[in-house]
Amino acid sequence: MPIIGVKIKGLSCFTTEFCGFDEFKLINVIIGRNNTGKSQLLKLVQSLCSPDRTTSRLLASYRFTGTFDEGTLEGIFANSQRSGALRVPPGETNWTYHGLRFVDMPVSWVENPHGLVNDLSHQAKERSDAWGRILPHEVNEATEVELSKAVSRLRGPFADKVFRHMLADRDIRNEPAAAKLALRSDGQGATNIIRDHLIRADNIMVTRRLIQSDLRSALNHVFGPDGSFSAISVHEQAGGEWEIFLEEVLKGLVPLSSSGSGLKTVILVLLNLLIVPVLEGKAAGDYVFAFEELENNLHPSLLRRLLKYIDEFAVENGCTIFLTTHSSATLDQFSRSDHAQFVRVSHDGTAASTQTISAHFDHSQVVGDLGARASDILQANGIIWVEGPSDAIYLNHWIETFSEGRLLEGRDYACAFYGGSLLARTSFGDPNGPNPEELIQLLRLNRNAALVCDSDRSSKGAALKPRVIKAQEEIAKLPDGYMWVTAGKEIETYLPGSVIGKALGMKADPVDPAQFELFFPSASKSKKGDSYVEAKLNRASIDKVELALASREHTTSAIMAPRFDWAERMRELVATIRKWND
Repeated sequence: MPIIGVKIKGLSCFTTEFCGFDEFKLINVIIGRNNTGKSQLLKLVQSLCSPDRTTSRLLASYRFTGTFDEGTLEGIFANSQRSGALRVPPGETNWTYHGLRFVDMPVSWVENPHGLVNDLSHQAKERSDAWGRILPHEVNEATEVELSKAVSRLRGPFADKVFRHMLADRDIRNEPAAAKLALRSDGQGATNIIRDHLIRADNIMVTRRLIQSDLRSALNHVFGPDGSFSAISVHEQAGGEWEIFLEEVLKGLVPLSSSGSGLKTVILVLLNLLIVPVLEGKAAGDYVFAFEELENNLHPSLLRRLLKYIDEFAVENGCTIFLTTHSSATLDQFSRSDHAQFVRVSHDGTAASTQTISAHFDHSQVVGDLGARASDILQANGIIWVEGPSDAIYLNHWIETFSEGRLLEGRDYACAFYGGSLLARTSFGDPNGPNPEELIQLLRLNRNAALVCDSDRSSKGAALKPRVIKAQEEIAKLPDGYMWVTAGKEIETYLPGSVIGKALGMKADPVDPAQFELFFPSASKSKKGDSYVEAKLNRASIDKVELALASREHTTSAIMAPRFDWAERMRELVATIRKWND
């Protein structure tokens, strides 16, 4: 697959920048709010399902990324020719001097709405002579023309695939008998296909088995404990239309028209995956399936089972799946999958943009079992990165209190954990830039980011740790980024003694923590007894999370305002979150 990524500009809402896919995976989940442009990306995918993209292209500009393959280059740079126009030196051929240098090398280019190649960018392999000296290689204008011809011939990712689309607005209705069997994207034709397979005499042993065995078994597998269907049948109504009936042991025959939309959605998905390929004489792997908003009218548990079935089907049959969604169940289903990715579509009121996010978060050690769910992170308009759970508890309560309940986690922002010292293994830099240290690129999850971290200073003027300084420098470059380094040693230092005393049920309030005082007991023997917990609270230890939870009901903005720079920092953080949500 020489073409790896495809983006488009000039189509509908994609007007200011190229939007689309950096790459394609087996499962591609397109997320975003309503009317942001998710369906438009499916039009892009459909235009790629053709052996000749010049005939199926949309009236827009395409940006392609990929690699040159040997077969395509051989058709442009002949091994039997030496062209003076291409500046091929004596002893070389067009192939050895030019073509061979570009095999398996990256290339990117833009094709305008008329298919003309622009902005061609390529790399060539270096060649050395017998003494190890790099041989010169000239790419002149004539060679650029030949390379433009080559990229025009590069094979697309779905050149030999058939596009199958299921709309969000879909239904299975009663239908009259018809000789032509075809399933439309809105569900029209489903009843006729099932009718034909169940009652038409020609090859009925095969066609009936497809419905009564294959389709029904898959239906029961997806429904699991929510339903078991013993038979599928069709009956002709008085007006000549046919209707599908499902039989359950306890309920008997139930007309599909009396069933919910969720059942119809599952049947339509299974018809697309199991029946249509057989009907058209193709393998399931010959298709690209696009399903819109499967969560509509589906219970979350049923949706999860349907998604699991689709996932397993795609892996088993090698077919590519595209899903549009704003469902947390869909995001969570694929959040740890190596063969899945998320493409987020957002709209700023003028134009849409896209951002590709690797679905396999587990490797990052940032978003996992201890952090927010994938759905919380991907649906939020911004992420506040904190060290751990106790920090998130403090910040969530402070933000809710300071904003008078107008800003809430899960709706306006999400908290995620970077794990303290693991900050050194993360980056807030350009996720598309060089990354020789293989740092975890946090901006791949969300370009709107705030970071709250402890200063760990033991005195005024003490230096910050290098990892904190690096994060400061990177976040300062973000247009909507924010960083809060605590004025005191730790975030708990902001707590007044009155809040701590009430949270711990003490008879008398302890003194306020000093700005650079060690708050929690240290493992170092030399610092034993020096911490606030030991010296002021007379405790050997204290649970961070329990303290954070217990302090919430005693914390108000008025109480917190005098503590160092708390009020100023809260104003800035709240303003940043509001900007994310404007």
